[in-house]
Amino acid sequence: MTKTVICHFYNEEHLLPWWLRQHKQIFDHGIMIDYASNDNSCDIIRELCPTWDIRRSRNTNFSDSVAIDDEVMDIERGLDGWRMCLNTTEFLYGNINHLDDRTESTQYFIGNYVFVDMEDETKGPLSLSHDIPLHEQRYWGYDEFENTGQFKGGIMGRMNRSLHNYPVTYNGGRHWDGGTSGTEHLRSFDDLVIFYYGWADVSDLGLKRKTQISAERGGIGPHTYTKEQFLDFCRTAHRSISRNLKDIVEGIYSAQHPSIENKKMVEDLIADQHDIEPPIKEIADIRLGSTSDILATESKLIQAKPRVIG
Repeated sequence: MTKTVICHFYNEEHLLPWWLRQHKQIFDHGIMIDYASNDNSCDIIRELCPTWDIRRSRNTNFSDSVAIDDEVMDIERGLDGWRMCLNTTEFLYGNINHLDDRTESTQYFIGNYVFVDMEDETKGPLSLSHDIPLHEQRYWGYDEFENTGQFKGGIMGRMNRSLHNYPVTYNGGRHWDGGTSGTEHLRSFDDLVIFYYGWADVSDLGLKRKTQISAERGGIGPHTYTKEQFLDFCRTAHRSISRNLKDIVEGIYSAQHPSIENKKMVEDLIADQHDIEPPIKEIADIRLGSTSDILATESKLIQAKPRVIG
Protein backbone atom coordinates (compact mmCIF):
# COMPACT_ATOMS: atom_id res chain seq x y z
CA MET A 1 0.00 0.00 0.00
CA THR A 2 1.38 3.42 -1.00
CA LYS A 3 2.70 5.67 1.78
CA THR A 4 2.54 9.48 1.42
CA VAL A 5 3.83 12.17 3.79
CA ILE A 6 2.50 15.75 3.80
CA CYS A 7 4.46 18.63 5.29
CA HIS A 8 3.98 22.40 5.35
CA PHE A 9 7.04 24.61 5.56
CA TYR A 10 8.36 28.16 5.55
CA ASN A 11 12.10 28.81 5.18
CA GLU A 12 13.19 25.41 6.51
CA GLU A 13 16.56 25.06 4.75
CA HIS A 14 18.18 24.22 8.10
CA LEU A 15 16.03 21.18 8.99
CA LEU A 16 14.98 19.93 5.56
CA PRO A 17 18.20 18.07 4.62
CA TRP A 18 17.82 15.80 7.66
CA TRP A 19 14.03 15.59 7.38
CA LEU A 20 13.97 14.66 3.69
CA ARG A 21 16.73 12.06 3.92
CA GLN A 22 14.88 10.33 6.75
CA HIS A 23 11.42 10.32 5.19
CA LYS A 24 12.34 9.40 1.64
CA GLN A 25 13.43 6.06 3.13
CA ILE A 26 9.97 5.48 4.61
CA PHE A 27 7.43 7.09 2.29
CA ASP A 28 6.85 6.44 -1.40
CA HIS A 29 5.90 10.05 -2.06
CA GLY A 30 5.78 13.45 -0.38
CA ILE A 31 3.62 16.56 -0.82
CA MET A 32 5.34 19.68 0.50
CA ILE A 33 3.11 22.72 1.16
CA ASP A 34 5.14 25.92 0.73
CA TYR A 35 4.16 29.05 2.70
CA ALA A 36 6.01 31.40 0.32
CA SER A 37 9.53 30.47 1.40
CA ASN A 38 12.28 32.83 0.26
CA ASP A 39 15.30 30.72 1.19
CA ASN A 40 16.69 27.52 -0.41
CA SER A 41 13.96 25.20 0.89
CA CYS A 42 12.39 24.41 -2.48
CA ASP A 43 15.77 23.82 -4.12
CA ILE A 44 16.72 21.39 -1.35
CA ILE A 45 13.47 19.47 -1.85
CA ARG A 46 14.01 19.27 -5.62
CA GLU A 47 17.58 18.05 -5.12
CA LEU A 48 16.94 15.40 -2.46
CA CYS A 49 13.42 14.29 -3.46
CA PRO A 50 13.03 15.25 -7.12
CA THR A 51 9.78 13.30 -7.63
CA TRP A 52 7.97 14.88 -4.69
CA ASP A 53 5.37 17.62 -5.16
CA ILE A 54 5.84 21.21 -3.97
CA ARG A 55 2.53 23.07 -3.72
CA ARG A 56 2.03 26.72 -2.83
CA SER A 57 -0.25 26.98 0.18
CA ARG A 58 -3.60 28.68 -0.24
CA ASN A 59 -3.09 30.13 3.27
CA THR A 60 -0.98 33.18 4.02
CA ASN A 61 0.21 32.34 7.53
CA PHE A 62 0.12 29.82 10.38
CA SER A 63 -2.39 31.58 12.64
CA ASP A 64 -5.53 29.67 11.61
CA SER A 65 -5.17 26.00 12.49
CA VAL A 66 -8.62 25.25 11.04
CA ALA A 67 -7.64 26.59 7.61
CA ILE A 68 -4.32 24.74 7.74
CA ASP A 69 -6.01 21.46 8.63
CA ASP A 70 -8.68 21.96 5.95
CA GLU A 71 -5.97 22.27 3.30
CA VAL A 72 -4.27 19.10 4.53
CA MET A 73 -7.56 17.20 4.63
CA ASP A 74 -8.40 18.30 1.08
CA ILE A 75 -5.04 16.93 -0.10
CA GLU A 76 -5.46 13.69 1.82
CA ARG A 77 -8.89 13.05 0.30
CA GLY A 78 -7.19 12.76 -3.08
CA LEU A 79 -4.72 10.11 -1.89
CA ASP A 80 -4.77 6.34 -1.66
CA GLY A 81 -2.96 4.23 0.89
CA TRP A 82 -1.24 5.39 4.07
CA ARG A 83 -0.94 9.13 4.70
CA MET A 84 0.55 11.25 7.46
CA CYS A 85 1.07 14.99 8.00
CA LEU A 86 4.24 15.98 9.84
CA ASN A 87 5.95 19.26 10.69
CA THR A 88 9.62 19.66 9.75
CA THR A 89 10.50 19.21 13.43
CA GLU A 90 8.81 15.79 13.48
CA PHE A 91 10.72 12.76 12.18
CA LEU A 92 8.99 9.39 11.87
CA TYR A 93 11.27 6.54 12.98
CA GLY A 94 10.85 2.83 13.49
CA ASN A 95 9.23 -0.34 12.25
CA ILE A 96 7.29 0.49 9.09
CA ASN A 97 6.39 -3.17 8.66
CA HIS A 98 3.37 -2.36 10.83
CA LEU A 99 1.87 -0.80 7.71
CA ASP A 100 2.12 -3.89 5.52
CA ASP A 101 -0.96 -5.79 4.38
CA ARG A 102 -3.58 -3.57 6.02
CA THR A 103 -6.63 -3.33 3.76
CA GLU A 104 -9.12 -2.33 6.49
CA SER A 105 -9.70 1.35 7.27
CA THR A 106 -7.08 1.76 9.99
CA GLN A 107 -5.76 4.64 12.08
CA TYR A 108 -2.64 4.52 14.24
CA PHE A 109 -1.67 7.10 16.87
CA ILE A 110 2.05 7.86 16.82
CA GLY A 111 3.68 9.12 20.01
CA ASN A 112 6.64 11.45 20.51
CA TYR A 113 10.08 11.62 22.03
CA VAL A 114 11.33 15.19 22.51
CA PHE A 115 15.06 15.83 22.03
CA VAL A 116 16.90 18.76 23.59
CA ASP A 117 20.14 20.59 22.91
CA MET A 118 22.01 20.16 26.21
CA GLU A 119 24.86 22.55 25.21
CA ASP A 120 27.27 19.98 26.62
CA GLU A 121 29.69 18.21 24.29
CA THR A 122 29.59 15.10 26.51
CA LYS A 123 25.86 14.84 25.66
CA GLY A 124 26.05 15.52 21.93
CA PRO A 125 28.00 17.75 19.54
CA LEU A 126 27.77 21.49 20.08
CA SER A 127 27.47 22.05 16.33
CA LEU A 128 25.21 19.87 14.18
CA SER A 129 26.31 18.42 10.84
CA HIS A 130 23.99 17.81 7.87
CA ASP A 131 26.20 14.84 6.97
CA ILE A 132 25.14 12.90 10.07
CA PRO A 133 21.54 11.86 10.88
CA LEU A 134 20.03 13.90 13.71
CA HIS A 135 19.31 10.83 15.82
CA GLU A 136 23.06 10.23 16.07
CA GLN A 137 23.69 13.80 17.25
CA ARG A 138 20.75 14.53 19.57
CA TYR A 139 19.75 11.76 21.97
CA TRP A 140 19.11 13.55 25.26
CA GLY A 141 15.43 14.31 25.83
CA TYR A 142 12.27 13.05 27.47
CA ASP A 143 9.18 10.93 26.94
CA GLU A 144 7.45 11.00 30.33
CA PHE A 145 4.20 12.60 29.18
CA GLU A 146 2.38 9.61 27.73
CA ASN A 147 1.52 11.90 24.79
CA THR A 148 -1.71 13.13 26.38
CA GLY A 149 -0.91 16.85 26.53
CA GLN A 150 -0.58 17.15 30.31
CA PHE A 151 1.87 19.60 31.87
CA LYS A 152 5.07 18.82 33.72
CA GLY A 153 7.75 21.23 34.83
CA GLY A 154 5.97 24.13 33.15
CA ILE A 155 5.76 22.53 29.70
CA MET A 156 3.05 20.56 27.93
CA GLY A 157 3.79 17.12 26.59
CA ARG A 158 3.34 16.68 22.87
CA MET A 159 0.26 14.77 21.74
CA ASN A 160 0.06 12.00 19.15
CA ARG A 161 -0.02 12.37 15.39
CA SER A 162 -2.25 10.25 13.16
CA LEU A 163 -1.07 7.73 10.57
CA HIS A 164 -4.04 6.38 8.61
CA ASN A 165 -5.10 4.75 5.34
CA TYR A 166 -8.44 6.53 4.89
CA PRO A 167 -9.55 10.20 5.16
CA VAL A 168 -9.82 11.40 8.77
CA THR A 169 -11.14 14.65 10.26
CA TYR A 170 -8.56 16.79 12.06
CA ASN A 171 -9.36 18.95 15.08
CA GLY A 172 -7.17 21.58 16.72
CA GLY A 173 -3.87 21.29 14.92
CA ARG A 174 -4.02 17.57 14.06
CA HIS A 175 -3.34 16.52 17.68
CA TRP A 176 -4.73 13.36 19.25
CA ASP A 177 -4.67 13.22 23.03
CA GLY A 178 -5.44 10.35 25.37
CA GLY A 179 -9.19 10.67 24.81
CA THR A 180 -11.90 10.99 27.43
CA SER A 181 -11.44 7.39 28.54
CA GLY A 182 -7.68 7.74 28.83
CA THR A 183 -7.11 4.90 26.35
CA GLU A 184 -8.96 6.04 23.24
CA HIS A 185 -6.02 7.65 21.46
CA LEU A 186 -3.03 6.23 23.28
CA ARG A 187 -0.03 5.66 21.07
CA SER A 188 -0.25 2.53 18.98
CA PHE A 189 3.39 1.40 19.02
CA ASP A 190 6.61 1.69 20.96
CA ASP A 191 8.73 0.89 17.90
CA LEU A 192 7.13 3.35 15.44
CA VAL A 193 7.33 6.85 16.87
CA ILE A 194 8.10 10.51 16.20
CA PHE A 195 11.41 12.05 17.18
CA TYR A 196 10.65 15.73 17.83
CA TYR A 197 13.59 18.10 17.27
CA GLY A 198 11.98 21.50 17.93
CA TRP A 199 14.27 22.06 20.94
CA ALA A 200 17.29 20.21 19.59
CA ASP A 201 19.36 23.12 18.27
CA VAL A 202 20.08 26.38 20.11
CA SER A 203 22.89 27.41 17.78
CA ASP A 204 22.52 30.65 15.84
CA LEU A 205 21.02 28.72 12.91
CA GLY A 206 18.61 26.86 15.16
CA LEU A 207 17.50 30.04 16.93
CA LYS A 208 17.05 31.85 13.64
CA ARG A 209 14.81 29.07 12.39
CA LYS A 210 12.78 28.93 15.60
CA THR A 211 12.14 32.67 15.85
CA GLN A 212 11.59 33.52 12.17
CA ILE A 213 7.82 32.96 12.23
CA SER A 214 6.79 36.20 13.87
CA ALA A 215 3.35 37.16 15.11
CA GLU A 216 2.74 38.85 11.75
CA ARG A 217 2.99 35.46 10.02
CA GLY A 218 0.80 33.77 12.58
CA GLY A 219 3.50 32.55 14.93
CA ILE A 220 2.26 31.26 18.28
CA GLY A 221 3.88 30.02 21.48
CA PRO A 222 7.69 29.70 21.27
CA HIS A 223 7.65 31.13 17.74
CA THR A 224 6.84 34.52 19.28
CA TYR A 225 9.74 34.33 21.77
CA THR A 226 12.86 36.40 21.47
CA LYS A 227 16.10 34.43 21.21
CA GLU A 228 16.77 35.11 24.89
CA GLN A 229 13.30 33.87 25.92
CA PHE A 230 13.67 30.75 23.81
CA LEU A 231 17.07 29.92 25.30
CA ASP A 232 15.84 30.50 28.85
CA PHE A 233 12.80 28.25 28.34
CA CYS A 234 14.89 25.50 26.76
CA ARG A 235 17.46 25.59 29.54
CA THR A 236 15.13 25.86 32.53
CA ALA A 237 12.16 23.72 31.44
CA HIS A 238 13.08 21.21 28.73
CA ARG A 239 16.64 20.54 29.77
CA SER A 240 15.77 20.00 33.43
CA ILE A 241 13.67 16.90 32.66
CA SER A 242 15.90 15.44 29.92
CA ARG A 243 17.87 12.23 30.22
CA ASN A 244 20.03 10.04 28.00
CA LEU A 245 17.72 8.21 25.56
CA LYS A 246 20.48 6.80 23.37
CA ASP A 247 19.55 3.16 24.02
CA ILE A 248 15.91 3.85 23.16
CA VAL A 249 16.90 5.74 20.01
CA GLU A 250 19.16 2.91 18.87
CA GLY A 251 16.44 0.34 19.59
CA ILE A 252 13.86 2.21 17.54
CA TYR A 253 16.31 2.77 14.70
CA SER A 254 17.24 -0.92 14.73
CA ALA A 255 13.55 -1.66 14.15
CA GLN A 256 13.51 0.73 11.19
CA HIS A 257 16.71 -0.32 9.47
CA PRO A 258 15.86 -3.94 8.61
CA SER A 259 12.34 -2.99 7.49
CA ILE A 260 13.79 -0.45 5.05
CA GLU A 261 16.50 -2.87 3.94
CA ASN A 262 13.81 -5.49 3.38
CA LYS A 263 11.81 -3.08 1.20
CA LYS A 264 14.86 -2.22 -0.89
CA MET A 265 15.88 -5.86 -1.16
CA VAL A 266 12.49 -6.92 -2.50
CA GLU A 267 12.43 -3.99 -4.96
CA ASP A 268 15.90 -4.96 -6.22
CA LEU A 269 14.84 -8.57 -6.60
CA ILE A 270 11.76 -7.59 -8.57
CA ALA A 271 13.86 -5.36 -10.83
CA ASP A 272 16.19 -8.28 -11.56
CA GLN A 273 13.56 -11.00 -11.64
CA HIS A 274 14.45 -12.12 -15.17
CA ASP A 275 17.80 -13.38 -13.77
CA ILE A 276 16.39 -15.07 -10.67
CA GLU A 277 15.36 -18.69 -10.09
CA PRO A 278 13.14 -19.81 -8.39
CA PRO A 279 10.35 -17.32 -9.13
CA ILE A 280 10.66 -13.89 -7.51
CA LYS A 281 7.46 -14.23 -5.49
CA GLU A 282 8.84 -17.15 -3.50
CA ILE A 283 12.13 -15.38 -2.76
CA ALA A 284 10.35 -12.19 -1.69
CA ASP A 285 8.08 -14.18 0.63
CA ILE A 286 11.08 -15.84 2.28
CA ARG A 287 12.86 -12.52 2.76
CA LEU A 288 9.80 -10.89 4.26
CA GLY A 289 9.39 -13.70 6.74
CA SER A 290 13.02 -13.68 7.88
CA THR A 291 13.07 -9.90 8.33
CA SER A 292 9.91 -10.03 10.43
CA ASP A 293 11.55 -12.58 12.72
CA ILE A 294 14.62 -10.36 13.15
CA LEU A 295 12.49 -7.32 14.05
CA ALA A 296 10.58 -9.17 16.76
CA THR A 297 13.74 -10.32 18.52
CA GLU A 298 16.23 -7.50 18.01
CA SER A 299 14.08 -4.44 18.69
CA LYS A 300 12.66 -5.82 21.96
CA LEU A 301 9.91 -3.21 21.76
CA ILE A 302 6.18 -3.62 22.26
CA GLN A 303 4.07 -3.93 19.13
CA ALA A 304 0.43 -2.93 19.59
CA LYS A 305 -2.51 -4.66 17.98
CA PRO A 306 -3.84 -2.90 14.84
CA ARG A 307 -6.54 -0.30 15.49
CA VAL A 308 -9.33 -0.79 12.94
CA ILE A 309 -11.82 2.05 12.48
CA GLY A 310 -15.39 1.53 11.37
